[in-house]
Amino acid sequence: MRKLLDIMKKLSENKNGKVVTFDFDNTIVKSFENNSDADGEQYQFGGINPAIIELIKKFKKNGSTVLVVTARNADLEVPESSVDTMLKKLNIKVDGVFYTNGEPKAQKLYELGSSLHYDDDPKEHEAIKEYGNLHKNFNISVKYPDELLSDINEVAKGLIMTIDGNFVVVQRSDSEEWDAPGGHLMQGEEAPFAFWREIKEETGLEAKQIQHLDSKDTTWKKKDILVHYFIASVPYTCQQLQGVISLQWELADYFCGSLDEVEKLLSSANGGTENLKNSLVTISDRHEVLFEVEQYQKKMSKGHARMKKRIVGLGGNKTTGAKGLKKVKTYKRSKSAPAGFGAMGEQVEPKTTKKIKITIKSDLDEKKKRRKGKKPGPKKGSKRKKPSNKHHWSVGSWWYGGGYGDSDGGGDGGGGE
Repeated sequence: MRKLLDIMKKLSENKNGKVVTFDFDNTIVKSFENNSDADGEQYQFGGINPAIIELIKKFKKNGSTVLVVTARNADLEVPESSVDTMLKKLNIKVDGVFYTNGEPKAQKLYELGSSLHYDDDPKEHEAIKEYGNLHKNFNISVKYPDELLSDINEVAKGLIMTIDGNFVVVQRSDSEEWDAPGGHLMQGEEAPFAFWREIKEETGLEAKQIQHLDSKDTTWKKKDILVHYFIASVPYTCQQLQGVISLQWELADYFCGSLDEVEKLLSSANGGTENLKNSLVTISDRHEVLFEVEQYQKKMSKGHARMKKRIVGLGGNKTTGAKGLKKVKTYKRSKSAPAGFGAMGEQVEPKTTKKIKITIKSDLDEKKKRRKGKKPGPKKGSKRKKPSNKHHWSVGSWWYGGGYGDSDGGGDGGGGE
């Protein structure tokens, strides 16, 4: 309590342009949900934003009051993965950490007297703007943290697998070639996070079960580029994609079909990029990874059946309660399930409060192996541990920087060829 009072006293003394606030997740430290099951969600470490970290230190040096305002739920924090712990690991000193417990940050920023806020979430930007319209004395500038970053000379590309066992590729607007989704890494990013981010930016889809297949040195526009190839999953069928996919301006179209159908695109009138060819080759070389993704998709399908049974199966009732109606006896996914009921609708069911486990993986050793021509893979005899129902990041192997994204410097800004 004494610490909080001291912070609030300092805030009162430093208003009028001297209070700067920062979101935490995907603003200072990056992560993404890479798996989920009945026990909860697993988040994977995705790197850091070095420009934001340097900016925080600069504001502190200049005497500004620097605060972290996070939408995390304070009750779900545990010591080994709390915001305070992560800040200490990064050697970042701030004047206070405030939680909004899932609520928009606008009111808290107003109360703290923030004049400048960095946040990755567009919804937070909109909420702050609306709050400012209601409170004319709320003079605050809101910026996106990634605008401070440059691309590096590494690319993350791959294929997206649908729940019905098909694959998604995209068509470039510039050359009209068929290509594997993905793009350049930003400074401080891990390659799996860059692949997840690029899929979301290019298609509006949030991929899961992202797995690294291979890394190759390639040449594009007479530049040597290291390309990391991945495979990822989305909880939709090909048909359902029509209602959820949203293509970025850099893409003209997308295609969803079997591997054989995707391969035929290479010999079509528009042809395919080298990255699409390499993606198909790496998938054919990694049957065990493809099998693992297929098993994950089957698990997602079973989850759909359980949800449908709960919604329309009427529990243990023997009748529908209405004359002329029959009980549903099949709970398989419909071939043309409406967007509101399929994978998106499954999230509507009320849930008990879940704690989240975030597993941070360091890929430094794997990158060194790839540099020597070795393919990364699980150790012989190793087993995947089942996640526990807790909200924490496993920080034992967490480190400053990124195995995939530890390079500096700018790239050419393109999607990579």
